[in-house]
Amino acid sequence: MSLSYVSPNDTVFTVRNVQVKFGEGVASEVGYETKRMGAKKVLIVTDKNISKSTDILSTIKDSLEKSGVGFDVFDSSPVEPIDTAFMKGLESIKGSTYDGFIGVGGGSSIDTAKMLNLYTTYPTQDFKDYVAPPTGLGKTIPGPLKPLIAIPTTAGTGSENTPVAIVDLEKEKLKVGISHQYLLPSLALLDPVLTVTLSSYYTASTGMDALLHSIEAYTSLPFYARKRPDSPDKRPVYIGANPVSDLFVEKSIELVGKYLRRACHNPYDLEARTNMLLAAHLGGAFGTEKRGQDRKKGEKGDRLLYSIFYFFFGLTFRFMVDSKPNTFLILACHFLPI
Repeated sequence: MSLSYVSPNDTVFTVRNVQVKFGEGVASEVGYETKRMGAKKVLIVTDKNISKSTDILSTIKDSLEKSGVGFDVFDSSPVEPIDTAFMKGLESIKGSTYDGFIGVGGGSSIDTAKMLNLYTTYPTQDFKDYVAPPTGLGKTIPGPLKPLIAIPTTAGTGSENTPVAIVDLEKEKLKVGISHQYLLPSLALLDPVLTVTLSSYYTASTGMDALLHSIEAYTSLPFYARKRPDSPDKRPVYIGANPVSDLFVEKSIELVGKYLRRACHNPYDLEARTNMLLAAHLGGAFGTEKRGQDRKKGEKGDRLLYSIFYFFFGLTFRFMVDSKPNTFLILACHFLPI
């Protein structure tokens, strides 16, 4: 006798997580990990600020050289990925062959590394072929990508732990997403030492990004309230709040409430930096926010609207408290003055 259960709503949620190595100085192990993955030559994807104004790249290069791994550096990642700039970057590495990619920086550099990995492994005629409908064709990624190691230098987006790449379409003035399980990095090296060069301003802004990711995940529509997909491959990567995500994003919110102010006040407070990096990672690992769905559908979301969203999200709190009072009581407890 076969057992089956059919419901109009979804009854399944997915727990996904990138393999992680976490700790002070772990970035110096990138050469070992790259060689272990079988890569002989990789492309380091970063931005000019990191390559010209910090010593972070020296650590990465030294480690690769010691392990006998060749590399090129692509340091043209913009503040936010833009399709036209990305295509120029893609053209600049045309003819080069890489066994893997290393994304070093904030979410933009890591997302750019994901897209370079995708478009060099499975080229397409039009950039928007992989972009979700209605803006793009929503073409399915044919198969696994090359190894990608993500090394974040901010504690904000948690991009090292998401199967999504976000990009602005310049002509359409839209912020859209490419999402698929194959975009999830192969490994994340989380080194809090790399975040000490962040100014108080950027520590605060990236920290608030991590906080909002987790709050959105915590208050999003539960997975069982969503329509059952026609097939497993149609289930979105952001599937809604669930028991596992609740556990981890609540911890993320707690850590931000306890350590963000400390990290802003003293950039060399490694305990604060460590816990903020962990908070951002947990928000990325188990983020199920509705915002991810909106981006994936290609809705308008330029920088201004994204900022306005955060403002109005805050205003709606008082209406949401009535429906989920315990949830917001927990949130408030993490931010009461000590």
